[in-house]
Amino acid sequence: MYSTMAQIFLDVLYSFGNCLNCFPGSPTLKINSRNFKILRLLGEQRNVLKLTTPVNQGGFSYVYLVQDTQTSEELALKKIRCPFGAESVAQAMKEVDAYRLFARSPGIIHSVDHAIATERGGEPGSKTVYVLLPYYRRGNLQDLINANLVNHTAFPERRLMLLFLGVCKALREMHQYTGGSGGGQPVVGMERMEIGNGDEEDQGNGPKRKKSGKNKGGKRVASMAAAAGADDEDENEQQRPLMEGETPGSGDIKSYAHRDIKPGNIMIDDSGSNPILMDLGSIAPSPIPITSHSLAIATQDTAAEHSTMPYRAPELFDVRTGTVIDTKVDIWSLGCTLYACLVGKSPFEARSDETGGSLSMCVLGGDWRFPDEGIKRTGTSGGMKGKAAATADAAASGAGEVKISEPIRNVVRKCLNVEPTERPDIDELIDMVEVVIEELPQDGSL
Repeated sequence: MYSTMAQIFLDVLYSFGNCLNCFPGSPTLKINSRNFKILRLLGEQRNVLKLTTPVNQGGFSYVYLVQDTQTSEELALKKIRCPFGAESVAQAMKEVDAYRLFARSPGIIHSVDHAIATERGGEPGSKTVYVLLPYYRRGNLQDLINANLVNHTAFPERRLMLLFLGVCKALREMHQYTGGSGGGQPVVGMERMEIGNGDEEDQGNGPKRKKSGKNKGGKRVASMAAAAGADDEDENEQQRPLMEGETPGSGDIKSYAHRDIKPGNIMIDDSGSNPILMDLGSIAPSPIPITSHSLAIATQDTAAEHSTMPYRAPELFDVRTGTVIDTKVDIWSLGCTLYACLVGKSPFEARSDETGGSLSMCVLGGDWRFPDEGIKRTGTSGGMKGKAAATADAAASGAGEVKISEPIRNVVRKCLNVEPTERPDIDELIDMVEVVIEELPQDGSL
């Protein structure tokens, strides 16, 4: 316990990154053969790892801005704490597998390097997975939305739809993955990571031992699942590894769903023109037939852990036996994301704020609207009464300045069909967006 607290305290110290550069001996670390200076903390999140062992606690992940001490290249370093040994490491390595899987897809973030380390003074069996990622100075789509809210500005519609089209095309690489298009690179060896103060010389500790990535990644997940017994078969289906030592052959297509599409997971490249999908820890194979109650519960729990609630598809809130969870969950999230770019928040956050009702009930009932529309949208049961209706009327009357072209509204409406089969697939959505872009007038850049 004390060693874990010490590691968390070390991360808190790193969070004062803006001041660390002022001092000689700023924290540095070595990733395989490269040395990096830690500049500042970019973000953190709680990871709730769903393990087969009877432990329901997770770890933390932190993202730092780091700089190569030789080349001055700036990168993002994701530090994933794995406090429960091999099983939690294997789950973290699924994210690394996904970066490798789509390494050749320009619209999906890739990893520069990664390593597994045993922290100095850490608890027995605990590990930390470090992943080096490209650093994008412009931030993500949520940053642009926040700037619009602060400055009372809006996205130029044509430029917004061009960005949205880029997101759709990147997502198509997941929904229609082939080994040739997405990468399918072989698993590379991993070296032990060292953390130091930047002034230390190598002390002749001998050559670093290399370990097979397969032993750390998907193969280990598979072997542990087998050891867990037949009772866990359904849950293992939900958590099966992304890569199983093979890639699709030429012409073969294998689908993956991202399951956490949202503005915060869409980076903007340094040119300002190209979106980059990130945070691949939520990716799951698709489709997944829900053949039993236990698999339904496992799928719903996984969605609760990895899929952000205001952007989560209704079929992931209430997973039912006999249904199929597929890539249409991402189409729903794309609709929520486009709405958020237009209005400033997810349609179901907006609706929940207006009515004071449950966000999940708004999602399940398809209860949302554009700010200048009437009180109730189709696809919901019952109506609002009394104070809730008055609040919604006031919100609508104060939202007249939101100007959204009808073709763009229709794209959102198509994506936000509660019934998955009524949503377009990714190819149909791309066709729709391309037609909309052709009809929109030219405008300025973002």
